[in-house]
Amino acid sequence: MGTYGYAAPEYVSTGHLTTKSDVYSFGVVLLEMLTGKRAVDKSRCKNEQNLVDWAKPYLNSSRRLRYIMDPRLGGQYSVRGAKQMALLALQCISLNPKDRPKMTVVIQTLESLLEYKDMAISCGQWPVSSNSTKKTGLPSSAPNFRAQSRSSSVGVQNKKPNSAVPTPRK
Repeated sequence: MGTYGYAAPEYVSTGHLTTKSDVYSFGVVLLEMLTGKRAVDKSRCKNEQNLVDWAKPYLNSSRRLRYIMDPRLGGQYSVRGAKQMALLALQCISLNPKDRPKMTVVIQTLESLLEYKDMAISCGQWPVSSNSTKKTGLPSSAPNFRAQSRSSSVGVQNKKPNSAVPTPRK
């Protein structure tokens, strides 16, 4: 049996692996890269333990996506690239295997992200103030950032380091 959190729903129910099962698993890895969270983490509260279930509602909204982005990236990521990657991850983790893209499409999409240069920190997408969190109506499970000043670092509450997070490109 596959690793819990990465295994596609159809594989869990039938035990049959397909290339679309691999695409699902890769979608979970994309989510881990975006959020800095593990696929399954029993130390988080009940509704946040499964990354796919927790992140899915945030992935198709440009406004909401920034609330789940890994704060350790410090805004050093392309906003458009993050949105494209989130939509790609959403396609990859689709419950219907036929709706998942082929890996060739996944690779082409990821390669196209290398061209984006719109860094979140320089286009007003970072940091997110705690006041805007209250206005958006997002659940308290959304990460809580507090802006200290434009030149100082961003504080993060209740965040454990994860060495699996890639170093942001400059």
